[in-house]
Amino acid sequence: MLILSGLYLPDARCQTSTDSFQNEILKNDDEKDKVDALVKKAYLLTNSDPQQALKFANQAFQLSSSSGYEAGKLNSLICLSLHYYITSDLNQAMQSAIESRQLAEKLGLKKELAISNDAIGIIYYEIGDKKKSSEYFFESLKIYEGLKDKNGMGQTYCRIGTLYLDQSDFNKALDYYSNSVKLAREINSKEGIASNLNNVAKVHAAKGEYDNALQNYQAALKLNRETGNLKLEGSNYLNISEVYSKKGNYGTALDYILQAKSIFEKIGNQLRIAKCLTSSADIYLKLGKTALGIADARNALDLSRKNGFHEVTMEAAHILKEAFLLSQDTAAAFRYYQLENQWKDSLSQGERQKTLTKLELQYQFEKNEQKEKIRQQRRMVMVTIIILCLIFGIIIVIMILNHIRLKAKKSLLEKDALEKELDFKKKELTLNVMSLMKKNEIFSDISKKLIAIAKESTSTDTKTAIKKISRELQKGQEDELWKEFTLRFKEVHSDFYNSLLTRFPNLSPNEQKLCAFLRLNMTTKEISELTGQSISTIEIARHRLRQKLGITNSEVNLITFLSQI
Repeated sequence: MLILSGLYLPDARCQTSTDSFQNEILKNDDEKDKVDALVKKAYLLTNSDPQQALKFANQAFQLSSSSGYEAGKLNSLICLSLHYYITSDLNQAMQSAIESRQLAEKLGLKKELAISNDAIGIIYYEIGDKKKSSEYFFESLKIYEGLKDKNGMGQTYCRIGTLYLDQSDFNKALDYYSNSVKLAREINSKEGIASNLNNVAKVHAAKGEYDNALQNYQAALKLNRETGNLKLEGSNYLNISEVYSKKGNYGTALDYILQAKSIFEKIGNQLRIAKCLTSSADIYLKLGKTALGIADARNALDLSRKNGFHEVTMEAAHILKEAFLLSQDTAAAFRYYQLENQWKDSLSQGERQKTLTKLELQYQFEKNEQKEKIRQQRRMVMVTIIILCLIFGIIIVIMILNHIRLKAKKSLLEKDALEKELDFKKKELTLNVMSLMKKNEIFSDISKKLIAIAKESTSTDTKTAIKKISRELQKGQEDELWKEFTLRFKEVHSDFYNSLLTRFPNLSPNEQKLCAFLRLNMTTKEISELTGQSISTIEIARHRLRQKLGITNSEVNLITFLSQI
C-alpha cells in the first residue's frame, strides 16, 4: 500500500491522551488554533488509532468550515483523505482529495495542491487505474520541482518507481528509486534513504541480481537499526531471507526469518509473526525438517485464523498439505487440501467483490473527474470572457483618453491662438491709445492757437466765431476719441463693462471712462494728456470713484481692484 503525504510530521514527544487533549481543545478560545491542533492530533494517531484520528480530522473539518478558516479546512481535507484511505473508504478518500485540490487551487497554495494530486494518484493506484495514477503523480512532481521541494520530489519519485516496477520496467523503476535515494541523502532523511534502498533492492531481486539486492537490503537494514525503526528492520530481515532462499542458502534464510520474528513479537505485529511462521515452515520443509515445518505451519494457521488473516491462512494450509504429503499422511494432507481450497474460494470471491467495488469506485471517480473538468472549463470560459471584457474596456478607455488628449491639444492650440490674438489687440489698443493721445495733443495745440488768435482779433464777431469753432472742434474730437477708444477696449476686455455695471450700476459715463483708463494701468498724467483734463481734476475724479466703488481702505490700490473685475 502506498502512503499519502501529510502536512504535519507527528512527534511522539507531543502525544497526549485523548481525554486530556479534548480538555485542552475546550480551553482554547482561538478557533484557528483548535483546527490546527485537531489536524495535528489526527496525524499523531494515524498508526495507533486510525478511527480516533478520523474523528479528530472530521472535527477539524467541521470547525474550519463553520469559522471560515480556509487554510485549516484545506489541511483537514488532506488529513481526511489520508485516514479514509487507511480505513479503506476509498470513495470518501477521493471526495476529500478532490475537494482539497479545488480549495488549494482557489487559495493558490502550490504545495498543498501537489499533496492533493498525490492523494488522488494513490487512490487511483489502489483501484487499479495505473494510467490515471501516473498522470496525477507527474502533475504533483512538476509542482514539487517548481517549488524545489526535495522531500516532495523524493516521495513522488518513489511512487512513480513503484508504477514502473508493477509493469516490470525494471530500468525505469531503478532510475526513479535511485533519484529518490539521492534526494533523501541531500535532505539527510535516513528513513527516506532506507525506504528507497529497500525499493532498489526489490528491483534487483526481481531482475535476479541477488548480490546487488542483498547489498541494498543490508544498507537499508543498517539505517533502520540506527533510527530504531523496528518495523522496517523486521521487514528488511524478511526481505533478506527471501533472497537467500532464492539463492538456495536456506540456513542463512532461516536465521534472518528468526531475527524478523523476534522483532515482530517485540512490537506485537501479529500479521508479520504469522508470515514469519509460514516462511520458516517452508524453509524447514526444504531443509528436510518436516516436523519443525509442520509445527510452525500449524502455529501460523492458528494465529491467522484467530486474527482473520485469510491469505496467510491459505498459505499455511498449503504448507501443511505439502508437509503431510511428504510424511505420507494422505488423510491429513486431504484435510488441509480442502481447507486450502475453501480459503482459496473465499479469497477468490472476496477478490471478485473487491474488483467489482473498485470498478464502481472507478466509475464514480471518473464521473466526479468529468464534473471537475466541466467546472474548470466553465471557469476558463468565464475567465476568458472577463479577460476579453477587460481588453475591450482598456481599448475603449485608451480611445477615450486619446480623444480627450486630442481635444485638450486642440483646446490648447485654440487658447494659444486666442492669447496671441489678445496680445495683438492689446498691443493694438496701446498703439491706438498713444495715437489718440497724439491726436488730442495736436487738437489741443490747434485749440490753443485759435484762442490766441481770438485774443489778438479786434473784431467781436471774429472772436466769437473762433471760440465757437474751438469748442466744436474740441467737443467733436472728444466724441470721436471716446468712440474709437471704447471700440478697441471692448475687443480686448469684452466682459469688463458688464461686470463693472453689474456690481456698480450707478457709475456715470465719465466714471466708466476713468475705470477703463485705470484698467489699462494708465497713470494720472497719461489720462490727463488723453482727455485734456488737468491732473488735479483727474485726482479728484479718482477719489470720488474710490468712494463709489466702496474702497475705504487706503492700502487698497484702485488699479489692482479694477483689474480683478
